[in-house]
Amino acid sequence: MPRYRKAPRAGYLPYYVEGGKMYVMFMKPSDSAYGGDCFQIAKGKVDPGETAEEAAKREAHEELGLKSSNLDTHKHFGTFLGYTELYYGRVKDRDDFDPFTYETGETRWIEVSEFYKIGRSLHIPIIKSLAREVARFEPSLQNPLSEK
Repeated sequence: MPRYRKAPRAGYLPYYVEGGKMYVMFMKPSDSAYGGDCFQIAKGKVDPGETAEEAAKREAHEELGLKSSNLDTHKHFGTFLGYTELYYGRVKDRDDFDPFTYETGETRWIEVSEFYKIGRSLHIPIIKSLAREVARFEPSLQNPLSEK
């Protein structure tokens, strides 16, 4: 009997560091059927003929309004939840975003320790991994794993 396998997905985590704290932009779906009513990572299916990287950037633009031209850095982060390729990048300007589409009810910059309290629980370990990764090359980032 064949195993059920979810379609490949991709997502994006834009961030900036200010005052020793890391902020990530998250989205809340306009319909809670798509991941609940908590803030979460912008992500979606990889379309046929599209790479995971292309899908991640497309989803970030659709769900967050992220412009590729607003990225200072762009890196592959890894595969999470078994089928979701994630990318992250530091933004040049935290306010330079296009409008998001109907799939998104709200976007918000959330400091990582705050996300641990209000974010989608499934995504908390991913954000902790991201904080560890970014802390390796962002010397001004202070204690990103703290759950104050």
